[in-house]
Amino acid sequence: MAIKTVEMDRRDSACYRKLLKRGGFLSASYLSVSGLDVARLKKLAQQGKLDAVRCAIGKSIRWYYREQQAELAHLRGEV
Repeated sequence: MAIKTVEMDRRDSACYRKLLKRGGFLSASYLSVSGLDVARLKKLAQQGKLDAVRCAIGKSIRWYYREQQAELAHLRGEV
């Protein structure tokens, strides 16, 4: 999958966020607080090694990464 881009309005964002969470994706801010380097996660996603979703909500951009892949990248020392 690599990077999927989704554009939506604020009314749809809460519903879509729940859908992403059920699908195994976590927000970049959560992963950052957990100690992962978000810039490296983004590079891995651009290289096609990590699944990511780029959500454009109005002018705001939010990134979501697949939890399992981010944890494996962290264990391998890539993040």
